[in-house]
Amino acid sequence: MSESSFLRRAEPRPEYRVALLQNARCSGDGLAHEVDGESRLIPWSDILGAQAAEVGEPEGVCTVVFDLVVGRDAAGLRVLRFDADPGECAMRVARQLGQALGPERASASIKSVANEGIPSRWYPDLESLELDAVRGGNS
Repeated sequence: MSESSFLRRAEPRPEYRVALLQNARCSGDGLAHEVDGESRLIPWSDILGAQAAEVGEPEGVCTVVFDLVVGRDAAGLRVLRFDADPGECAMRVARQLGQALGPERASASIKSVANEGIPSRWYPDLESLELDAVRGGNS
């Protein structure tokens, strides 16, 4: 999983605070990622929910974006984000997330990627994804 150009935004959305994860990978204990070249682990118990969406043009370049909610307060949601290539790579990640988080924390969009390789949600850009999530469209 690599940082895609789809993951970069010009301005942060205050009610949907996103931190990008570098080199994210699922492990038995949680989601491993790198910070300044050092490996870090986010325990599965720290993830409140997960959703997936395809971002990009249907006939062009797309990526599957995974947003993991790790906090919720009066200001909004705190989200960790990483992406995967559509197809087998995204399916593998979604299966691992679904198994680790269970049906109560893995949204229908995670299940869709795990089973079909395609998220049940599509957005042309990250701003649209974030607006929908803030409005409550996080299935």
